[in-house]
Amino acid sequence: DDDLARLASLRPLAEKHTDAIVEDFYKLLLSHPETKKFFPDEATVRRVKRTQREYFLGLFAGKCDLAYVEDRLRVGTAHERIGLATKWYLGAYNFFLRAVAVRLLEASPNEPHQAISAFLSLMKLVFFDIGLWVDTYVYARESTMRKQQEAIRELSTPVLQIRERLLLLPIIGVIDTQRARLIT
Repeated sequence: DDDLARLASLRPLAEKHTDAIVEDFYKLLLSHPETKKFFPDEATVRRVKRTQREYFLGLFAGKCDLAYVEDRLRVGTAHERIGLATKWYLGAYNFFLRAVAVRLLEASPNEPHQAISAFLSLMKLVFFDIGLWVDTYVYARESTMRKQQEAIRELSTPVLQIRERLLLLPIIGVIDTQRARLIT
């Protein structure tokens, strides 16, 4: 609660710097061919910048409720769906943390302890977000693997219906316990 209150108190500072941070962030992303491919046109860039602004300011809302978690899971799912590599996702958080750290120190030049406390609160929330993102990636990958394993099992023991009550099972290879259960 203290961390969330500290972050909420930084909302005016975040609002002051959001546009510059987001613009710099997308300059960076658009300068790399690997990430530029995710932004096929200017309309997409405008849309994701708007979404990024909302996301960034959400870090300073002072809330970490179910709606917050659902939003972060939605973001993670979207990034997993488009195939955003882990290095870019983590790099994005690194970029934001560094950009905010500089602005926190500039805003409190005579109170570095206050700036560090605020930064640690932000890191705590960001690492929570990263954990949610990792969960979405792991869940999606496990789901894909389960589907692939099921498809492989079905292919390894195909059942062809010849006619009513007559099936043909071409069996190649060893029949272990699991495969025998599948055949049965």
